[in-house]
Amino acid sequence: MLDKGAIEILRGIWEEVLGVSVDDVDADFFDLGGDSLLALAISTRAIESGLAMPRSAVLRRSTLRELAEAVEDPQLFERA
Repeated sequence: MLDKGAIEILRGIWEEVLGVSVDDVDADFFDLGGDSLLALAISTRAIESGLAMPRSAVLRRSTLRELAEAVEDPQLFERA
């Protein structure tokens, strides 16, 4: 089961950084216009919001669903 709080925090950050509405939790960050610098900005903001993830998180898990699952189970970051 996904942590709805993590998804909503991440969705808000993605929408702010990317400047687009993110309605699909399976939409790929890079398909939405993201790049490596924006991925770093998103990870930094997520960490500042209290989510535990490595700085490379978006590069490893590029959908909201994958990121939220890995926030719940940090070992998933290791397997990406």
